[in-house]
Amino acid sequence: MEYHMEYSNDSSHKPEKELFMEKSFGGRKDKGKKRFLYVLSVAAICLVAGSAFYFTRTEKTNDDNNNDDMIINTLLKSPGGKKFIISKLTELVASYDKEGNLQEQKPSNELISFVDKNEKSEENFRKRFGNLKNGKKIVDINFADSRFLMTNLENVNSFYLFIKEHGKKYQTPDEMQQRYLSFVENLAKINAHNNKENVLYKKGTNQYSDMSFEEFRKTMLTLRFDLTRKIGNSPHVSNYDDVLKKYKPADAVVDNEKYDWREHNAVSEIKNQDLCGSCWAFGAVGAVESQYAIRKNQHILISEQELVDCSDKNFGCYGGLASSAFDDIIDLGYLCSESEYPYVGFKPRTCEIRKCKEKYTIKSYVSIPEDKYKEAIQFLGPLTLGLTVNDDFYYYQEGIFTSDCTEEPNHEVMIVGYGVEETFNSELNANEKHYYYIIKNSWGVSWGEKGFMRIETDELGLKKTNNMTDAYVPLLD
Repeated sequence: MEYHMEYSNDSSHKPEKELFMEKSFGGRKDKGKKRFLYVLSVAAICLVAGSAFYFTRTEKTNDDNNNDDMIINTLLKSPGGKKFIISKLTELVASYDKEGNLQEQKPSNELISFVDKNEKSEENFRKRFGNLKNGKKIVDINFADSRFLMTNLENVNSFYLFIKEHGKKYQTPDEMQQRYLSFVENLAKINAHNNKENVLYKKGTNQYSDMSFEEFRKTMLTLRFDLTRKIGNSPHVSNYDDVLKKYKPADAVVDNEKYDWREHNAVSEIKNQDLCGSCWAFGAVGAVESQYAIRKNQHILISEQELVDCSDKNFGCYGGLASSAFDDIIDLGYLCSESEYPYVGFKPRTCEIRKCKEKYTIKSYVSIPEDKYKEAIQFLGPLTLGLTVNDDFYYYQEGIFTSDCTEEPNHEVMIVGYGVEETFNSELNANEKHYYYIIKNSWGVSWGEKGFMRIETDELGLKKTNNMTDAYVPLLD
């Protein structure tokens, strides 16, 4: 079932079946080393020449393929790229004895070889790439294994397909090399997790996979808990028990197994905050959009950009709180539709609140008790709340997310429902029930399950994975 997930500006698509490098490296072991060296030399020349010819003959005139040419020229035709391939072939040759048999060697770690030999020290690497934590490969390379060369070539191929899928464009070769290093480290962590048994979720690449987590954290994780104030100080906060009596039928009971507002057509499409720390605005606006669908049967898209530009209680792309955003909506009087006040993220704009004809507002909002999340979701609607994003969360692709993270919340999301899934545990040789909340994120449809996440909880919804806290629901009347 599809749940409001078509978003033209961020639609993900399958990567083209186009290989950056060939997926195999043929050749039988020769009895004599001279013949072996000859075969390898010919193979090296063919590999470089063949790759250059393949990509040259497919050259196009559009912007995407101009970017492809830059990638190919930098990674394959540059001196660094050639040195990378030749150095790996040389290492492979050295791993054979005089009779052409493989010698057993100890695995080792080394810097990824886009850096010249005289630049491989930690000090010189930092000068070129900054304080990156991903300069070293995090998996061992066994030079006695004939597949060691393909390990790096497959990474380059994966990076190329990643660039194609997400339309990445880098300004300089140095920037592209830095992004490649981050991508390779992220990919290694993803593969290491996915190779484990009895894990409930899988990791994968997304539009941010060419950023180190530290860079991502500083740019995107900007929930401002330092702005937290006593909620009772706001004149716009309603009492939870009073609100619940209004919307919960007297004979109704909480269904602890499942409730999903997507199935009731009350969750708007997945949006993308891009490289702007405006999660607080997306969490607040998404909750308001759901209330219009539930209470008024109006399926609308409201402007996050207006909050980014006009909020005097938050900090635009540099962070904020959803509760302060609700106060802003009430104080401003209304928000415009997304079509009249479109999202541009970091692009400079001034507040233009008087420009719109379609106007949407709320009367108040309610703070949800920590032990009432499932009740509030079922009878009031989707919640907006804060949680902690760690690097596991960052890589999430599918399944029920589990984590022991206890750091302070740094990101605003929505909870649009909850459910339960039974899975088989091979260690216990038995099925297990796993309860989860359904999170709606603002990182586009390429992240998670088309923009959503299932995150672990318990039957009563009391377990708050990744420190979920400070939940609110906006009210239209």
